[in-house]
Amino acid sequence: MGPIQNLEQHARRLGEPDLPMKIRLQMAVEVRDSLEIAHTSEYHNFLRCYFQSFSSVLNTTTPQLTENIEHKLRNVIVEILNRLPHSEVLRPFVHDLLHLAMQVLELDNEENALIAIRIIFDLLRNFRPNQESEVQPFLDFVSKIYQNFPSTVTHFFDNKAAPPPPSAPTASGDTSNLLDSCPPFLGSGGGGVGGGGQLVQYTGPQPLNPSTGSFKIVTESPLVVMFLFQLYNRLVQTNIPRLLPLMVAAISIPGPEMVPPHLKNQFIELKGAQVKTVSFLTYLLKSYADYIRPHEDNICKSIVNLLVTCPDSVSIRKELLVALKHVLGTDFKRGLFPLIDTLLEERVLVGTGRACIESLRPLAYSLLAEIVHHVRGDLSLAQLSRIIYLFSRNMHDSSLSLGIHTTCARLMLNLVEPIYDKGVDLPTMDEARFLLGRILDAFVGKFGTFKRTIPQLLEEGPDGRDWSTLKLKLESPIQAVLNLSSPLEHSKEVTDYKHLIKTLVMGMKTLIWSITNAHGPRQQVSPPSIAPLPHGYFKGMREDEVRKASGVLKNGVHCLALFKEKDEEREMLHHFSSILTIMEPRDLMDMFSLCLPELFDCMINNTQLLHIFSTLLQNPKVLRPFTDVLVNFLVSSKLDVLKHPDTPAAKLVLQLFRFLFVAVAKAPQDCERILQPHVPVIMEVCMKNATEVEKPLGYMQLLRTMFRALNGGKFELLLRDLINLLQPCLNMLLAMVNGPTGEDMRDLVLELCLTLPARLRFIASSSSSSYEASCFGP
Repeated sequence: MGPIQNLEQHARRLGEPDLPMKIRLQMAVEVRDSLEIAHTSEYHNFLRCYFQSFSSVLNTTTPQLTENIEHKLRNVIVEILNRLPHSEVLRPFVHDLLHLAMQVLELDNEENALIAIRIIFDLLRNFRPNQESEVQPFLDFVSKIYQNFPSTVTHFFDNKAAPPPPSAPTASGDTSNLLDSCPPFLGSGGGGVGGGGQLVQYTGPQPLNPSTGSFKIVTESPLVVMFLFQLYNRLVQTNIPRLLPLMVAAISIPGPEMVPPHLKNQFIELKGAQVKTVSFLTYLLKSYADYIRPHEDNICKSIVNLLVTCPDSVSIRKELLVALKHVLGTDFKRGLFPLIDTLLEERVLVGTGRACIESLRPLAYSLLAEIVHHVRGDLSLAQLSRIIYLFSRNMHDSSLSLGIHTTCARLMLNLVEPIYDKGVDLPTMDEARFLLGRILDAFVGKFGTFKRTIPQLLEEGPDGRDWSTLKLKLESPIQAVLNLSSPLEHSKEVTDYKHLIKTLVMGMKTLIWSITNAHGPRQQVSPPSIAPLPHGYFKGMREDEVRKASGVLKNGVHCLALFKEKDEEREMLHHFSSILTIMEPRDLMDMFSLCLPELFDCMINNTQLLHIFSTLLQNPKVLRPFTDVLVNFLVSSKLDVLKHPDTPAAKLVLQLFRFLFVAVAKAPQDCERILQPHVPVIMEVCMKNATEVEKPLGYMQLLRTMFRALNGGKFELLLRDLINLLQPCLNMLLAMVNGPTGEDMRDLVLELCLTLPARLRFIASSSSSSYEASCFGP
């Protein structure tokens, strides 16, 4: 269609009252198709010619509630008005255009009213603040549609004889016959705005909703009201008291329990309108809290009820969750606390649709964690059990981000204290201990995952070249493979891992302490050691709990490979050590009996782990049990590695013996009986291998370490047991001095001769003289 040649003539004919409707529609379409002229210097001339004609058409035609030619004409005119550029050329026409759009909004059907509300919003936004006179009529209209909201819901969803939705008056003010003349609304697909629904028992033109009975208009209105309140603050005091009760009543309407398929679109529109209204109310919370306070409980109940009834629409549910987040940022969150049981239902929180579950869980569970955090002290053990199930499951869901895993871990750690406090008698102690064990199990399982994934993360390196392959390795669940997220920067990924690992490790101390003391009196931190515990009470961990907890040590040490900087590595080693130092001695012995072989292998590659052993050997509480376990392990299974003194394993064994003997030399009275059965074995093994192994350096160094420790402490029992070994040992050493020993070994052997822990009063005088002549002669 070619451009219009004479604008003035074309506009004059368009406004002629006797022009047939079909021709008028054709001419309006011509104007719409030629609207590029509004972006040229002819824009002012275009408005001068056509604006009056547009007004005339809208004022002389009747709003329609069915799709017909007259509706199409009005629709084209309103669409043209909506597409007008908002430049200074339009300013002289703004007042009249606003008035015209308000007429359409109040009187017309849903389709045209939706366009009109966009016109009003854009004009008020772009030509503020000189249009205040047009604001109050809009706010009055919003009050009217919320007044009509209950009857609109009834009209669509009540199968019984229900009143029709409020009819829109005609331009002349008398349109009482409009709704009566159109067929009954038996299920339109959202009117003429592309709802897609099907009419039932109706074969004529598709009916259109009046603007005052439209969920879509309700959906669009709060955003405009929010903007107007920001722009014209003085309107708040006069309009909020009127609007608030209407809006609160609107969001509290539950809607139908069962939605027929042909009304599905209308139901989605209903919930969309209610959720948009909730968003507006939560916007008012901070700035206008005094107005909202009387409605606090009703708003919170309505939010939760909407979560229950809301369809599986990602956009609607997400907006509702964002509104919930706003509530949690204020004191009004108290209204949500009594509703925690409903929020713990996953189908309520995120819906049941696959798209909702995949996209909304991170936000939903972050909000739930915040709510649980506030009410954790008031929860029952049954509620706490459900919460642990939800968050431990999510912490192991690889389709969720590490940030969500960290949130889940923190939440469960926040539950440890309230769970512990619930144990007021033996039955509740048993139940609380079981829940604490489930948290421990979740944490240990996470460390087990880290043990497998962190080496792959480190291999992949910072360049991220093989990210997709890595993701496939890390994420075994099918949904994770099907929904691979965009690759994170490697450094960000490592940081997220560190944050989660640190959260788990630091939380383990509280968790282990709570389990250890779960069956102890609650009125004091720990029962006095001198007082017997009542029947049924005990302190420490059960066998299965020790086995679980050992997984933290066995798997957790592999996580330290991520902490490459000395300060952060030292900090993490300290945290690991602090977990162990609060354990009961017998539990510590059991744990290290299970862990030592694997820890030893880890320490060969990461000698920084020796810090954990050093810390435990310096702690008086655990010195005896840890010494017992460590010396048993080294003597029974690791002395043979000294046959190859240059290997990392041999160097590690010697270092562990040094730590061990230095520690026991400072507390001989505590450790003498623990060492008593092992020191003779060490001497015999060293003496035997000194003459049989090609390079006995490792055994000689072990003897030197042991001799120095024995000479530095009061080991009466040990020295008495060594009397029978002194002469063979001295003979072996002298033979090495006189033999073909290398210079490095010669100095060491001579030092051993001088430091041999002999107490001369225990030895026969003849033997003593012989020894002295041998040791100190020329």
